[in-house]
Amino acid sequence: MRHTDSPSCSSSNANHAWVHEVLEPEQLSSMKLKFGRRKLAPPTLALLWILRLYVLLMILLIGYQAWSAFHPKS
Repeated sequence: MRHTDSPSCSSSNANHAWVHEVLEPEQLSSMKLKFGRRKLAPPTLALLWILRLYVLLMILLIGYQAWSAFHPKS
């Protein structure tokens, strides 16, 4: 049994056309401006690294507390 219309190709093209008709030009991602990475000041970078270390420490502490709760000392 052979189909004359390929639903995947025609529906894909129809979806793209419909999106471009419905959205305003500035709503399309291809029209948005691209910004580079922002340069952060050294105090801000230090604060972010301290927060990262704090999060890692808390993950380890919570992991230890959970492990010790499931393995009580006899």
